[in-house]
Amino acid sequence: MKHRSLETCTTADGSTRTLVARLAASSLLVGLATVATAGSLTIQASTDQEGAKAQEETKKEQVQGEKPVKVGRGRLSGRNAPPKASSVPNTGRRVAKQPAAQGAAGKGAAEGVGVAAADQADASKPKLQQKQLTPEQQKARAEYEAKLQAQADKGGAKKGRYGAAPRPPKNPNAKLEVEFGTDKHDFGRARQGDLLNHTFELKSSGTEPVIISQASPTCGCTLGEIKVKAPGADIAELYNLGDNIVPGSSIELEATLDTASKRNKTNVRINVYSNDGKTGVTMLSLSANVEPFLVATPQFLQLGDIREGSEMSGTIDFRTSSGERVLLSQDATRPIPLPPGLTVDIQPINPDEEGRANMWRASFAIAADSPEGGKSYALRLNSDVELPVTSKLAKAAKAKPGTPTVYQVTANVNYRILGALSLQPQYVSLGLVRPGQPVVRNVRLTCHEPEFDMSGVTAEIVGEGDRPLKWADRFAATVKPVSGSNAVDIELRLDGLPEEADGSFRGRVLIKTGHPAKPEDFFRFSGVCRKLAGTAARPVQPKRPATPKAKNGSGD
Repeated sequence: MKHRSLETCTTADGSTRTLVARLAASSLLVGLATVATAGSLTIQASTDQEGAKAQEETKKEQVQGEKPVKVGRGRLSGRNAPPKASSVPNTGRRVAKQPAAQGAAGKGAAEGVGVAAADQADASKPKLQQKQLTPEQQKARAEYEAKLQAQADKGGAKKGRYGAAPRPPKNPNAKLEVEFGTDKHDFGRARQGDLLNHTFELKSSGTEPVIISQASPTCGCTLGEIKVKAPGADIAELYNLGDNIVPGSSIELEATLDTASKRNKTNVRINVYSNDGKTGVTMLSLSANVEPFLVATPQFLQLGDIREGSEMSGTIDFRTSSGERVLLSQDATRPIPLPPGLTVDIQPINPDEEGRANMWRASFAIAADSPEGGKSYALRLNSDVELPVTSKLAKAAKAKPGTPTVYQVTANVNYRILGALSLQPQYVSLGLVRPGQPVVRNVRLTCHEPEFDMSGVTAEIVGEGDRPLKWADRFAATVKPVSGSNAVDIELRLDGLPEEADGSFRGRVLIKTGHPAKPEDFFRFSGVCRKLAGTAARPVQPKRPATPKAKNGSGD
């Protein structure tokens, strides 16, 4: 009897019938022959209808890109292979075929279990790669959720567009995305005082929700509403800080650049704090080239040194950057007194019938009787053009009555009236000194009359007021001529205070000039002496006697 492992028959309609006859070892051939005599042992095969349906489903899977189930060669020798597991239609999953003894009920139950398992696997399959949280990230998330729960137990955290929510930990599956190049916006040229508005667009593009805890602007920038538009929604809704933003949602963040206190190139930044897994902070920025409404030329008028008894004058021009005609007047809310001998006159240049002009001029005059010393003055002018009304301006005006609500401009004038003699500096500090530490300082006395002889100048050290100078015997003042100038240097020298000295000291150096206009002058000095622990004398260790050297290499 021939050894057969598998026989396969094919009908005209393409279906397959499989007859299996397993012939074991030669010791079982007799028994199998006896069974064949009593009746052929057959295994129920699939009907023609079931075979056609299976082939049709296999073709559909191939069209959809699914990998078809291949029938390969078995481990047994011969052309045919043992029966394979049948595929479940529309799932791409394979389930083992039930034995014939279980009947149709067993086969249907197996197919039902396979379909349910496949559907559950497809539903749980993510569209994007899901990253697993590390133990540290899981711990941070648990702490954040516990904090939120604790706040909820206390009545809930006060969240909203103007506040801040607890900062969430970074989530590797959350991503707050901003399109390249849209994180910065340049308004170009703008006039000082303008309110420049812009709306940034962001997106939640991760696999888990984004949480924004705070949007913090720098000085000069204010934030409006934050709105979120969920996938499929028609309109964006107001966002509360700390809420979840589901993936696919678009985010709108309104920002305003206030240029009231800005000049020239201006940049402000907005930091958006979130649970973004990469940075946790998304930086946005606004910029503009702000042109001042009023420009002073020059802004600082330096008139320099003016001899006592002489006169001096100077001017500062004020223009509107846009050429708009305005009225200017001195700010009366914060008046600044003029230095003695200084006068100022403000007049328009080519005004119209109402007195408005796009250029004004301030003329300064210094009289001959101006007193000696350095002088400075800040001229602040108000225009008749109102600033844009903002919540910040209204709050400032309410908190401080008299706060100007119009465009302003400020300019400064500086000069120094020189007498016959000038002393610089008029105060010196010897700083913190230790006992025994020498210190030297120099002060210059200059005569502005070339014909006056400075060789008779003397200096002496005295106390401050009616208080004598401590350790006066340790101080000395010496007058030294300055080569190439009608001036002398007064050298103040501290030769070192005694070891027990501890405390502050102050005094004056009185200068005898011999000039008829100013026979005497002086400058003050002060300092502090402290004993330092590190300077304490250390006890002297006794020297050890020298060990005598051995003679002839022996110790005797």
